[in-house]
Amino acid sequence: MKCSVCGAESGKYPLCRVCNQKRETGEVIKCSLCGQWHYKDAPCGTLSDINSEEYLYAPRDRLISKTERQFFEAIMSAVPEEFRVFPQINLASFIERTDNFRYRNELFRNVDFLITDSEFAPKIVVEINDQTHLEHDRRERDEKVSKICEEAGIPIIKLWTSYGVNIDYIQKRISEQISALPVKRIHHFNLQKESPVPEAQAENVPTTELPKKGCYIATSVYGSYDCPEVRVLRRYRDQRLSKTAFGRAFIRLYYATSPTVVKLFGKAKWFGDFWRRILDIFVVRLKNEGFGDERYEDN
Repeated sequence: MKCSVCGAESGKYPLCRVCNQKRETGEVIKCSLCGQWHYKDAPCGTLSDINSEEYLYAPRDRLISKTERQFFEAIMSAVPEEFRVFPQINLASFIERTDNFRYRNELFRNVDFLITDSEFAPKIVVEINDQTHLEHDRRERDEKVSKICEEAGIPIIKLWTSYGVNIDYIQKRISEQISALPVKRIHHFNLQKESPVPEAQAENVPTTELPKKGCYIATSVYGSYDCPEVRVLRRYRDQRLSKTAFGRAFIRLYYATSPTVVKLFGKAKWFGDFWRRILDIFVVRLKNEGFGDERYEDN
């Protein structure tokens, strides 16, 4: 859901976290005249809002939020001239099921941006994530979208709003991903005439979210095994920890316990918030020591 005031992601609530704080201070109100959320000093437009209640459908104010527009402009400046960028694209617009199953509800989800080549062939998905993507329902949705795109062979770049719009960084991520095309498709679902693999059975299918040699907690916190933060931690694991007896013992203990910890607590908001604060500080320190966040293949 989009925030009724600023258009940012707000999860299942009408206001995002920032606008909800402004509601508590009185800057944002639910107008008693038009019945809509808006800034206290903003013009109401009461008459048009009341008249619009006669209609079942009404146009949205804009296709993308102000934050998404900033990222859109940065992405546009980062992609090569022969590529195109489309905002708010439905999965069903560029991915199709190959069986005869009648229901395709899993494809009725939007991604923030789709990068195509000059022939409009889908190449890369870009998702803009804020803190709401750490919530349980959003993480389940994001995991489903990731699996569908991985099975279709379309990589996803995830950009976090908390890091701001860094054009150099965005250009680097997009350039790396274009250079890596085409990517290897990852099998998540069985091909059946009637239905996909039930989620309970699909847990045993290998994924990039929880690989056999994965940074389980970091992947759970950051949402992807191939995001920049996890790349830094993987380099630290392979290039420093694995070189000492103590480090190897720690790695064995981590792999023995972390999958269970993630399974029990990985979807809890407190778990993500707690480890995100710790890992963010640790990743910055490692980057200052020379551990890079560019693409990396495990040793």
